[in-house]
Amino acid sequence: MLKDIIDTDAATKLRGFSFRIPIPVKSFKVGIHKSYHKGISPDFLEYKEYSKGDEPKHIDWRLYGRLDRAYVKKFEDETKLNWYILIDCSGSMDYGINETKKFTYALRLSATLAYLLLKQGDLVGIAHFSDEDSVVVPPRGSLQNLISALQRLKSLRPAGKTPFKEAIRRVLERAYPDSAFILVSDFLVDPESVNDTLKLLGAFVKETVGFHILHPEEINFDFSGSIEFEDMESGEKVVADASYIKSKYKEKLKEFIDRLSSIFHQNKAHYVFAPSDMPIEKVLIQIATR
Repeated sequence: MLKDIIDTDAATKLRGFSFRIPIPVKSFKVGIHKSYHKGISPDFLEYKEYSKGDEPKHIDWRLYGRLDRAYVKKFEDETKLNWYILIDCSGSMDYGINETKKFTYALRLSATLAYLLLKQGDLVGIAHFSDEDSVVVPPRGSLQNLISALQRLKSLRPAGKTPFKEAIRRVLERAYPDSAFILVSDFLVDPESVNDTLKLLGAFVKETVGFHILHPEEINFDFSGSIEFEDMESGEKVVADASYIKSKYKEKLKEFIDRLSSIFHQNKAHYVFAPSDMPIEKVLIQIATR
């Protein structure tokens, strides 16, 4: 069922918003995004003086009556865009329970965004990645294909590490040019590998957005007493007094988030902080326009 995978309440609240990119794309498929090509689904841009070869139907006859010279309207097309939503399926994404589990939240966020992108006429592909595999479902305009792909993902158990750059590169090798990439991850990797990845994407895709998924417990660190902490990707364990390290932990987390946000900004990519208990419409509104 649709409600099993898509946050329909969030989708309803975002009705009337769209998800556009500011850079023209090379495509002849009619949609809502600016295109390099002229004359398919036109938005009026400006006038130019009529010259041989221009379409007479674009002459503004009212302007001709005022100026006694022929001018034609220049247009800019709108086109469909291929979106790739890449979901981190590494072990650390398995943290949490129920709807606030990071992987569960990432799937619901991705499904809701994909649904809204399809509703605006774009094409959406889904990929998941870890050190074990990178599976890519190419962009399609069918909601049913998308739901089937996401439901298969729902049955997966996140595992392994996050070889970030290598995983994204494998997806990029199979991607259409002039696409937009959405990265849905906890980004618990070396920030420099994220920087390298964004540089790679910047050379090949039109837009990159990163949704940074963290569980509330990872953010607030509401633990006390002596606790055994386990790395969900390496299995390494350490015992620590949670109350003693809380202040330092939160300081380091803030530094990490600030660094990550800065890396996205430097690479002209969009960073969105998305705690796994945040209403999905409040996350998606940050990249939406009316």
